[in-house]
Amino acid sequence: MTKPSEYMEAFFGVELNQKFEDMISELKNVEESLKDLSQDIGKLGGNLSPEDFKGLVKECRAISYENAQQIKDVRTFLDFYLKSDKTSTHIILERDAYMKIYQIFKWDGSDVRDLKRWIKELRELCDKIGLNVRDLINFKKLTANPVPEELVKFPVYAFDKQGYCLTGPAYDIVMHIDEVREKMAENNSS
Repeated sequence: MTKPSEYMEAFFGVELNQKFEDMISELKNVEESLKDLSQDIGKLGGNLSPEDFKGLVKECRAISYENAQQIKDVRTFLDFYLKSDKTSTHIILERDAYMKIYQIFKWDGSDVRDLKRWIKELRELCDKIGLNVRDLINFKKLTANPVPEELVKFPVYAFDKQGYCLTGPAYDIVMHIDEVREKMAENNSS
């Protein structure tokens, strides 16, 4: 059984960016080789002597096996770095979470449903790595356009250019600003 320290050593012992580029290059080589193999297979139906036919079949089998091995190497690499180890997966998921936060704070205010979806995706990432969305996002400063003070109390976390608001305890309810004001009026009259 592989020790966690061996995973970490392997993870940090390579420059992942370069390794991923190498894997992409490897897959490109396999792609080109398979195209060549396809052309060679097309020649099998031609007028080849029995000796040439046997030689071409042998060559096609060798190329096919070599491509399968290269694909296996790429799959093993990706499996190792993207699935098998919780620690390295945690680092990758954490990076994805911070990229999602960046996307959330770059929201252009056009459609609050985008913001709702991104927060849901962030919550899913956070659940996988044990982080709390509320610790990562200051919902009072979620957007460049501040939410009017009377709506913050509802609570409304953000609103878009069409007047739709993001609300709800899990930041997952979309209501029009008029609906929010009606609900607030109902609550005040009760």
